[in-house]
Amino acid sequence: MRLLLALGMLAMLLSGCDRHPEKIRLQMKFAAGRQLVYDLNSEQTITINYAEPVSETSRSQGEMIQKVTVVLPDSSARIAETSSWNFSELGENGTVEVVSRTESLSYRIQPSGRISEFEILAEDDAARWQEYAQSKLEQSQPTFPDQPVAVGYTWMQTVKIFMPTGEMLDASTTYRFSELIEVDSRQCAVIDYEGNLVLPFDVMESDSLIRKGVDKVDLTGTIWFDYVNGYVFSQHEVTRVTAERAKILPQKAKVYTAYIEGELFFNLKSETIE
Repeated sequence: MRLLLALGMLAMLLSGCDRHPEKIRLQMKFAAGRQLVYDLNSEQTITINYAEPVSETSRSQGEMIQKVTVVLPDSSARIAETSSWNFSELGENGTVEVVSRTESLSYRIQPSGRISEFEILAEDDAARWQEYAQSKLEQSQPTFPDQPVAVGYTWMQTVKIFMPTGEMLDASTTYRFSELIEVDSRQCAVIDYEGNLVLPFDVMESDSLIRKGVDKVDLTGTIWFDYVNGYVFSQHEVTRVTAERAKILPQKAKVYTAYIEGELFFNLKSETIE
């Protein structure tokens, strides 16, 4: 009897060794007319080093709408994205005022998550920041592996950034597929990430003022990716930004550094198809 039990346990162990971890394909999936609506919540503290450091904390709530306007023959899609924020700031008369801001953009995205054909949809000066906004989205959007992967799989995404000074810096983020879980009846791959963004800019604001700078961003976060439906269900991100700024006026330059600590949550609240 003991021999039979031992043989049975050995068979179970051997069969267990033959089992492979479950592998899934991480990729975006698109349906024409599909609209995803996310709740946005953020908090950030900005510290500026003047003669005396000055800090200010702000909180904001908003909504992001992503709509698939067309699915293309190569399975990529054109996305129209609009984000609306409400936040409080101190008015000129000393009272707290609620301010609203809306940003709209369009881009093409591959099933792998790769971004191209980016455009800010604005009639005001926001379009001057297109290169900055495009670089931020391209660096922060994960490009998924091109084969099925199992829990524990890690990959790195690196972008070479050419600075106005001629220096070349790496913006690199490491992603780890940490677990498979069910969230609100959705099958989600949990992806943890940690890395940095490098965002230089050079914006001509008027005939007499040029604004230059670079934002160096350290970030950590977690993505809950609905791999059955092919989109992000939820995301949490913490950022630490060193913002180097220079305002260049005629025969005069003002240089300063700001430090920004931020936290962002966004969660899917509805999905519709028109």
